[in-house]
Amino acid sequence: MSEHPKDRPAEAADPFQMMAGGVEGDPEVMFACVVEEYSRMGYGADAMVALFENPEFLATHGLRGLFGPEATAKRIGDVLSRCGVLRVTAKALPPDPFSCQGS
Repeated sequence: MSEHPKDRPAEAADPFQMMAGGVEGDPEVMFACVVEEYSRMGYGADAMVALFENPEFLATHGLRGLFGPEATAKRIGDVLSRCGVLRVTAKALPPDPFSCQGS
């Protein structure tokens, strides 16, 4: 068995691969926290369900495996109904020709 990267010094030829591992804790709390975090990044329910379905995202996919697909979608909806989804619109204003800046 190879040594975990965190347990050895970094070397120039290291591939710097990410290594996932489980942590102890309450999966219900983790689920709610993850959904709230992604909602603050603008993910809506559909995007969030897709994220939980993607096996490349180990934590969210693992939670989906624990709770099941239908319960996962319902839980996402429940959390989003409580915290909402952050939506931001940015508009660039044209330069002010009467501004003193840059003179």
